[in-house]
Amino acid sequence: MKRHFFLLFIIAMLVLVNCSEHQSLEFVNNSEETILVVHNNKSVIKNPIYDIHPEENTKSEYNEMLNFHAIKPHSNKNIDYWGDYIRDTPNDTMYLGIFFVIDLDTMSLEEFKTKYPIRYEFKVTLQDMIDRDWTLIYPPSE
Repeated sequence: MKRHFFLLFIIAMLVLVNCSEHQSLEFVNNSEETILVVHNNKSVIKNPIYDIHPEENTKSEYNEMLNFHAIKPHSNKNIDYWGDYIRDTPNDTMYLGIFFVIDLDTMSLEEFKTKYPIRYEFKVTLQDMIDRDWTLIYPPSE
């Protein structure tokens, strides 16, 4: 009986250790604009993402995307699953593209595709995120 209890205790501890590895990413927007943050395992600049434009979504899909990925001026947001995403990405590298929501809301889809108004791209690895204490700041101070 003691062996079974000890085995269950060890299994429970392993589960707790694995659960504690979950890490959210905190994104700080120090700009004057509401930004939309999109992610990919390839460069968002070299591999444009057009399906974030409102004309490519229903109104409810677009609003849901903004709810999860938009960050108001001078505020921050924890994005829970991106910490896990970077661990599962090939070469543990994640690309984060920054767009101004005002550009999405005012440009036609054709204009958006032509100008592709990406404001910045972060390229981060798992080690980068650990070194940055899981926090990214836009605009960067580089």
